[in-house]
Amino acid sequence: MKRTVSFIKSILLSFVLFSIAASGTLKAESAQIGALLSPTGLLSGNYIITDGAPSTGLIANLFAFDFLKTDGVVVRVNESDSERGIYTLIYKNCDIANTTRLINDKELAEARALGVNPVAHTVALGAIALVVHPGNPITGLTIDQIRKIYSGAYTNWKQVGGLNRPIVLLQREQGSGTEETFGDIVMGKTQLSMKVITLFNNREIRTRINATPNAIGYIGHGWIDKSVKALLVNGIDHTPETIKNRSYPLCRNLYMYTNGKPFGVLKRFVEYSSTFDGKERLIENGFIPVE
Repeated sequence: MKRTVSFIKSILLSFVLFSIAASGTLKAESAQIGALLSPTGLLSGNYIITDGAPSTGLIANLFAFDFLKTDGVVVRVNESDSERGIYTLIYKNCDIANTTRLINDKELAEARALGVNPVAHTVALGAIALVVHPGNPITGLTIDQIRKIYSGAYTNWKQVGGLNRPIVLLQREQGSGTEETFGDIVMGKTQLSMKVITLFNNREIRTRINATPNAIGYIGHGWIDKSVKALLVNGIDHTPETIKNRSYPLCRNLYMYTNGKPFGVLKRFVEYSSTFDGKERLIENGFIPVE
């Protein structure tokens, strides 16, 4: 994943693609691009606007370089979360909503009420990784142990075979697809501990884990680097094979949503993951293509 981050940084430094800040952009973009589709199928005729989950946003960034070369189209990637990405699409402020979950019934009803038809495109297979400080001797946890840690039933690492140290809990913010998937698979109806610290994105959790030897958190597997240690879950590592065959317990799909069936450059972009070049780009940066 370090390779992915370095790759994206090089793109940014060479002005190949643009990234816009998560806050304070919706009104500005709406004022600039309006609500009507151009003949290109894009809200703006000369660039693709995406918003949503950072994990799928990484894929959008990777594909952006190729599309600038082949189509001369700039891809603007706004990183927020799955929920915001979906509502940005619903209110016609982006061409693509990057998500790590499917749209829910409430969001779909709101979209249809506004004449928007969200169409899902699965661009890669992914997983959620439980991560700890590299110095933590723990190598793996079961789903039951993770649930007890995040509910507050376990508060010390010695209760799961680790050192006699208090556990610091980190989670993603509400609205994050990663947080929702973790809640569905791990927590179910079990309440979270009141001591959980909420952080905005994968980068923040990764940074806090590296600075906090007793912490545990969860991130998209594409964000793992040497600053954190990923744990086995139920004795299974998150490898391309275990993600493909769904034996790893925290698997998920990564999606790009469009308003209706896309055409032109937008269609080529959301379907790029199914091409030979797109699959190569995914594999070389640690993502798993859809077979």
